[in-house]
Amino acid sequence: MKIQLRLYADFEEKMPSTLEEDGSASIEFEKGAEVKDILDRYKISYEDAYVILLNGRHAKKETLLIEGAELCIFPPVVGG
Repeated sequence: MKIQLRLYADFEEKMPSTLEEDGSASIEFEKGAEVKDILDRYKISYEDAYVILLNGRHAKKETLLIEGAELCIFPPVVGG
């Protein structure tokens, strides 16, 4: 199964080295994979994955991934 991954802010450094023109990365996973499997692969703690969007909708760590989905992960926003 292939999905498009986008990691934002502090997570950008964890992105795969091969990026598409739009800044996303196409990654392969086994059918039945969940969002938490992506977090584990890219060493993102569950607590730090503050906003998770799957095809533009909020998702949980246990959400199943689907072929061709776009997964976006954001850390907590800080600043002043």
